[in-house]
Amino acid sequence: MRAGAKIPIYIHPLFWLFAAFIGFLMSQSLVGTLLWVVIIFVSVLVHELGHATMALIFKQNPKIELIAMGGLTSYQGKKLKYYQQFLIVLNGPLFGILLFALASLILWLNFFKNPTLVGTIKVMQVVNLFWSIVNLLPVLPLDGGQLLRIALEAFFGVKGFKLSLLIGFIIAASIALVSFAIRYYLLGALFFLFAFQSFDMYRKSRNIQKCDRDDSLADDLTKAQLALNQNKKEEAKTILEDLRQKTKQGLIYTQATHLLAFIYHDQKEDKKTYEYLLSVQDKLADEAVCLLHDLAFKEENYKLVKALSAKAYKLAPSKEIALKNSQTFAILNEPKPSGGWLKTAKQFGSLDLKSVISQNYFDKVRDSSEFNHFFK
Repeated sequence: MRAGAKIPIYIHPLFWLFAAFIGFLMSQSLVGTLLWVVIIFVSVLVHELGHATMALIFKQNPKIELIAMGGLTSYQGKKLKYYQQFLIVLNGPLFGILLFALASLILWLNFFKNPTLVGTIKVMQVVNLFWSIVNLLPVLPLDGGQLLRIALEAFFGVKGFKLSLLIGFIIAASIALVSFAIRYYLLGALFFLFAFQSFDMYRKSRNIQKCDRDDSLADDLTKAQLALNQNKKEEAKTILEDLRQKTKQGLIYTQATHLLAFIYHDQKEDKKTYEYLLSVQDKLADEAVCLLHDLAFKEENYKLVKALSAKAYKLAPSKEIALKNSQTFAILNEPKPSGGWLKTAKQFGSLDLKSVISQNYFDKVRDSSEFNHFFK
């Protein structure tokens, strides 16, 4: 469902279902559920309009989406300064506080006499005050967490971004523990989820460098990916090579290197593929592990094959990978794992064990009791 022209508003069907679920939990009645749906809809929409309105002021093109767990406002346009980003985020809770103030004013002026309507306005008042306060807690993905991130990043750069995640994790985990202790299980579960997300983002952010926060470099990476999707490999290669030169390290560098490696692999340039993947071997994407495992074996880098052996097999269990692992451990004179991997390869069938063991790879372990133990 879409509404609005200046600010497009998309409402996902799950939004209504989730709002109805919350409404029923809170009211245990059909009428109460419907009223809660209205309260949630108005509250979330007003909050998101706060973000979107400020984005419009800064000449952005905002879009509002009402989804299962709430609302999301995104916008496109020229790169904003930190204070502009801060004000866009802050304006959401401010609109919520204004809605609380409006509800309070209506109740104070005693405009309405209908008990149901008065009760609904009271709930609107409490909900918006409560959520505005909660939403300003410095925990991502809440607005307070975004405000903290923007402020710290403005002063400390990438270190500030990482620090905001760490602070958010500590606060979210603390709130979750307290909530569980006082039996506010729903709130506890919510902040436990936030704590997990913050910790996961913090763990992943360790590889983020200053260049990764550069929008122009991120745009170049997107252009390269689009070029690849259109099979314009040479154009993509030019962009990606330039990105590697500009970044030298970080997530964009790693992604560019991965993409280049697969381009060279498609072009049958195994040596270059190997060199590129080797440069990011500590940050390999899953799809690159098996490729580097295979190329490392061809390049006789057996220590690397050993390091990748278990992960490569886990990602793509096959006779070929198990056999390479067995041959590698044999060359490294490790008879027990060599025998174990060879037994694994044999389980796939169609393997002439006698012929395989006669290969030069197994010269160091062929007569070992630890190796032969697997084939008795």
